[in-house]
Amino acid sequence: MTAFVLGATGFVGREVVRQLCVRGATTIAHVRPDSRSLAEWRTRLEALGAAVDTTPWEVAAMAARLRGVDPAQIYVLIGTTRSRAKADAVAGNIYEAIDLGLTRLAVDAARSSERRPRIVYLSSVGADPKARSAYLAARGRAEAAVTGAGLPWVIARPSIITGERDDGRAGERSAAVIGDGLLAVAGVLGGRQLRDRYRSTTPDILASALIRLGEAPEHDRIVDGAGLR
Repeated sequence: MTAFVLGATGFVGREVVRQLCVRGATTIAHVRPDSRSLAEWRTRLEALGAAVDTTPWEVAAMAARLRGVDPAQIYVLIGTTRSRAKADAVAGNIYEAIDLGLTRLAVDAARSSERRPRIVYLSSVGADPKARSAYLAARGRAEAAVTGAGLPWVIARPSIITGERDDGRAGERSAAVIGDGLLAVAGVLGGRQLRDRYRSTTPDILASALIRLGEAPEHDRIVDGAGLR
C-alpha cells in the first residue's frame, strides 16, 4: 500500500507520516519545492522512513506524479495561519489561496491521474461554505471540492488540535483546557454529543484516526467527535 501525504510538514501531517511508516506503508511525504527548510524536512521525514516528494503545485505535474506512484490514499492535510502566510508572502484571503486553493488543485490532480485513490481530507468542525468565518467558509468549500471529485473520500472534522507546535500557540492551549473543562461538565449534565464533538484532540490521536479512516472499507462519509478518537 502506498500513501501520499500532502501537508507532510504540518502539525498533523508529520505525525501521519510517522505512523504510516511505523505501520510499514510505503509513504510519500510531499514538501513544497520552494520551501526554505526543504533540506531540514528531507532529513527529518526520511529519518522516519518516508520518501520525500517535491512535485510542484501544478495540476499536470501532480497528476503525473500520482499516476506514477498510484497511491491507495491521498491525505490532504493542508492549512495555514496568518503568521505563516505572512512569512511565505501570501497576500489576500489566505484561506482561499491555501486551504481551498491547494485542496482543489490536489483533487483536480487526483482526478486527472486516471487512478482512484481515496481522498482523506482534514477539515474542521463547523466547516460550511456559508459560515461567517473566512476559515470555516473556505473549509466548507474545500469539502465540496472533495465530495464532488467522483473519487472515494473521507472528511474528518476535528475541533481544536492541541500540543507542542513549532510556532507555539498559548492561546490555543488555553482555549482547549478551558473548553474541555466546560465540555466535561456538559457531558455530566447529558450533553455527551456536544462534549464529544467539540473536545480537543492531539496530533497522535487524530493521525491514528485519519489512517484508520483512510484504510477502512467504508468511504464517502464525514466523521467528527468520538469517531476521531
